Amino acid sequence: MSSFSFESIKDHFLRSNGGSPPALTAGLSVFLVFMFIMNSIFGINKALALNTDSLFTLDLNRISLYPLGHVSILHVIFNILGLMTPLSKFERSHGTVYTGVMLNLFAVFTAIPYCVFGYYLWPNTKVLGSSGWFFSFITFFAYKESLIKPTFRVTPQYSIPTLYTPLILVLLVGLLMPGSSFMGHLFAVVVGYAYSFKYMDVLVPPSKVIEWIESKLEKLIDLIPSAFTYYKEVDAKHLREQGEYVSLFEPLTLESGETASGGFPGEGRVVGTV
Repeated sequence: MSSFSFESIKDHFLRSNGGSPPALTAGLSVFLVFMFIMNSIFGINKALALNTDSLFTLDLNRISLYPLGHVSILHVIFNILGLMTPLSKFERSHGTVYTGVMLNLFAVFTAIPYCVFGYYLWPNTKVLGSSGWFFSFITFFAYKESLIKPTFRVTPQYSIPTLYTPLILVLLVGLLMPGSSFMGHLFAVVVGYAYSFKYMDVLVPPSKVIEWIESKLEKLIDLIPSAFTYYKEVDAKHLREQGEYVSLFEPLTLESGETASGGFPGEGRVVGTV
């Protein structure tokens, strides 16, 4: 019999082997709520929303910061709930600063084709929200999942290639939420595939650069409450090189008496459309 509970999912996705939640994942969730509150007071979404001409006017703030804005409380809640699972798992296996770098790269390289095509095909349309991050990360995990489980069984009779599940998810979200940005989500999936197949490797800073960034942020890192875990680059780079992977759906399929494996190899650093 499969053992399944909300607590097991929470521990596997948000925690590291029963330890503290990943620092960036937890902090970003709080920050997105904070930004939503700030928008209700100051209307900052006007400065964050990605316009289709933002690339051509070199409005770099919009190109990288549009995921931080949300148009409603449900918008921000659903995006946080969707992003929390893949982001926490990615941070635990790739490191905290590395994950922050990828958040920015995913946002920028989703925005570029959106602006290029949108300038001609859907001008005067603005987008906000972190759902693009969700689709990029979930695409990466679909790729990793496909290496150990090539097909995903939808019904006892039908299955689909695991690698293509993000595309089906984009279609479902587009049908169920017609106000969402279908093309934005689609481009985010394309970016997720590009990262998975290592086409973006040249854009990712070397490990030494990330360690240098960590050294410059050391005083800020020390301010992270001890309830959260910061994952150091010195530990994370080895796990990235090994490419070890534990199924994203393992908490739903573990047999009674089994425990999840393949956690972070080091201890981490527990520190004091609009």
